[in-house]
Amino acid sequence: MDDLKGKVVVVSGAGKGIGFETVLRFLELGCKVAAITRTEADLLNLSASAGENSKHLFTFYGDVSSVDEVNAFADAVFEKYGQIDVLINNAGMRFRKPFIEIAYDEWRNVMDVNLGSTFLMCQAFGKHMLKQRSGRIINMASIVGTLGLPELSGYAASKGGIISLTKSLALEWAEFGINVNVVAPGFCETSYTDNFKKKTDLYQFTLDRTPKGRWGQSKDIANACVYLASSLSDYVTGEVLNVDGGWSAW
Repeated sequence: MDDLKGKVVVVSGAGKGIGFETVLRFLELGCKVAAITRTEADLLNLSASAGENSKHLFTFYGDVSSVDEVNAFADAVFEKYGQIDVLINNAGMRFRKPFIEIAYDEWRNVMDVNLGSTFLMCQAFGKHMLKQRSGRIINMASIVGTLGLPELSGYAASKGGIISLTKSLALEWAEFGINVNVVAPGFCETSYTDNFKKKTDLYQFTLDRTPKGRWGQSKDIANACVYLASSLSDYVTGEVLNVDGGWSAW
């Protein structure tokens, strides 16, 4: 992946789990990484974990569902580096609740954080990519965005929206040299899934149903992002890359 060395990579939701691992992976490959999260402690931990590579890490504290804060972040990144090569929209949240019990504020919140932030980040960073006539955008969705799961209707709808947005942007921006794709993780071991794993029967069911026989790791998702950011995927755009150990193949 020598072609990624020196590239400027932007990652949202970088404080934990998939985003955290993705930042470290691109730093290992010699990239300059700009990371944003809403928790300052997470940014400090990220910098410490990057070790010597932290000299190539630019951190920004902000809310990616805020128009003003996203624009400020994009301007800061462009001012520092003068280019934007890869945008990875990873920020997200979810809640589990029967559909009939969901308050509209809860619905709006999951839409704002998941789909809304993807829209804002694509606009703010996309304008620079359009001027460059080059770039890679990788939007983090989920297999739930196409398959659905009970009591996750808000999350599923937001991720389905990300998939549709991605396909539309891929068509609109292909002529400008911008590839836009989705990474759709399956069940993945992060701090967000710790409570689910405590439900032993459900956890075992997901293991039994997954052909690879295990949950994904954050590094599995990070490596998928590396592929879509590299020259190996030059002819790939508008696609959904399921990284789920075969779950969606049933």
